[in-house]
Amino acid sequence: MKSVSLFAIVAFAFGIHGAVAMPSHNYANSISVRNITTMQQSIMQSAIRTYEGSAAIALGSRADILARTGEAAHKNSPSLYDEQPLYGKMPIYGEYGDDTGILGHNGGDTTERPALNSMWLNWQHYDDDASIKHYGSIDSDYDVILFGLGGGHSKMGVGISQWGVFGGYAGSEQKKYDFSIDERGGYIGVYSGYSVREFNISVALDGGAMYNDADTTYGTDEYANMWLGSGINASYNIALTDSFSLQPAIYLGYTWVRSANYTAESGEDISNENFRMLDITPALRAIKHLGRGWFGILGVKYTFTSDFGGDVSVDGVNLPDLESRDFIEYGLGVEKSIDRFNIYLNINHRDGGREGWNGGIGFKYFF
Repeated sequence: MKSVSLFAIVAFAFGIHGAVAMPSHNYANSISVRNITTMQQSIMQSAIRTYEGSAAIALGSRADILARTGEAAHKNSPSLYDEQPLYGKMPIYGEYGDDTGILGHNGGDTTERPALNSMWLNWQHYDDDASIKHYGSIDSDYDVILFGLGGGHSKMGVGISQWGVFGGYAGSEQKKYDFSIDERGGYIGVYSGYSVREFNISVALDGGAMYNDADTTYGTDEYANMWLGSGINASYNIALTDSFSLQPAIYLGYTWVRSANYTAESGEDISNENFRMLDITPALRAIKHLGRGWFGILGVKYTFTSDFGGDVSVDGVNLPDLESRDFIEYGLGVEKSIDRFNIYLNINHRDGGREGWNGGIGFKYFF
């Protein structure tokens, strides 16, 4: 019997419950799929937040007061999509300003309904210390780049519906003292959203593939994973003043990852069960209009994770199960809209199962 198999049997006999003193390369796929689900959550939440609109939309009907000149201009003419007036109530259109006039828009200002109404690009970088129960921790740096097109805004009942498509690149590097994993891949997805005054609900689906190189003392193990994911987000805008609003939200995500079975460079046959992750993330954002189209955003969210599957066996002997850990994320952002162009920056910190900093930049253009 090979030494790794004997070690696994001894580990079970003594009931190891802490960090497993198992050669890390045996868990390479298990670590990769957990990282995929974390990247997937970042992809879905970034896409949904972008599609739901800019920060000014959170002001809801309060934006009427900030756009007095615009309101007067629209009183004697039909406003967008026969709504009177929209001013930030939906992710279609919104003006902000002060008594001197309109300073910018959150969306297009045409009475036509274009098939496409916006395009956007988003890049986020994450530098985490990922903690995995029964394994320990590993340094995890990853990037997600998203490109999307939004359109299909139309009146549906008492609200507004919309759709979108998105795709992009995801890549990461994970390091521990005895090995490292490089992951690189891409994904495509679709989005649908519905808004009724201050309430928004969004659904997104995506799928992707990830190619992995696990560098060990024995050589490089190569394997691939595919995933399918879904996410649903519900949020509500509470405008407390003419320039300050709160946005509570809750996100539910599910990801299925096809695991890889392969013969490692060390000679062991490594089998991995397909992996599934369910995550629930309640969140709260405070949004403040700072003046002249500048918005400041403070946010906090807590991610509860539940693992399913992903069992690992080496030469037919099962290894101790790993478990992902919950984490909290908090941070701030700034956003500026200039007519049809929107730009935003964010920086955040995580604690718990993921510890470290992340941040990024996004651009959005409204047709």
